[in-house]
Amino acid sequence: MTNYTAYNNEVDLFVLISQGDEAAFEQLFKLYVPRIQPVILQIVRSDAVVKDIVQEVFLHLWLGRDKLAEITEPRHWIFRITYNRSFLYMRKKLLQEKTNARLSAQPESALHLSQTEDSFDFAETTRLVQAAIAALPPQAKKIYELSRMSGMRPADVAEQLGISTQSVRNSLTRSGKDIKEYLGRNGTIIPLVILFIISS
Repeated sequence: MTNYTAYNNEVDLFVLISQGDEAAFEQLFKLYVPRIQPVILQIVRSDAVVKDIVQEVFLHLWLGRDKLAEITEPRHWIFRITYNRSFLYMRKKLLQEKTNARLSAQPESALHLSQTEDSFDFAETTRLVQAAIAALPPQAKKIYELSRMSGMRPADVAEQLGISTQSVRNSLTRSGKDIKEYLGRNGTIIPLVILFIISS
C-alpha cells in the first residue's frame, strides 16, 4: 500500500480516490478535517454539529468519487461542499424554527425539504452502519460501542470488561471487517475512516 504525505498533489489523490483507493481517501481526510472544522464551527456555532457536517462532506466525496478525477482544484471543491453543507444546515434550522413558531399545531407540515440523492444516500448509509453494528455478536458489539461510540481506549475497555487489551484490538479489527462486509452485501462500500465517525 502506498504511503502518502501532506505534500502529495491533491489532484493525484482525487484520481486515486476515484479508483476506490481508501488509503488516498484517508490521507485526504486527515489533511482536510483540521482545515474545515474551524470553517464549519464559524458558521454553525455548535461543536456537536461540526462532526455531523464533516462526515456529510466526506461521505458526499466518497459516494461521488467517480467524478473526482475530473476536478482540477480539489481544495476549492472541498471548501465549496463544506460551505454548502454548513449553510444548508443553517437554512434548515431557521426554517424549522420559523415553522415551529407559526404552525405549532402541525409542525410537520413545512419541514419536508426536498432531499438530494446524496442526502438520501447519507441517511441510508448511516442506517446500514447502525444495522451492521446491531448484528455484531454481543461481546463484539459491546467492545465496539465502548471504543467507537464512547471513545474509550482499548486498555480501558479491556479493564472494564475483564479481558486483555489485545483481545479488544482483535475484536475491533474483526468488527470493522464484519461491518464493511455487511455494508458490501447491501451495496455500500465506505472507508473505515468514515465508518468510525458515522458510528461514533
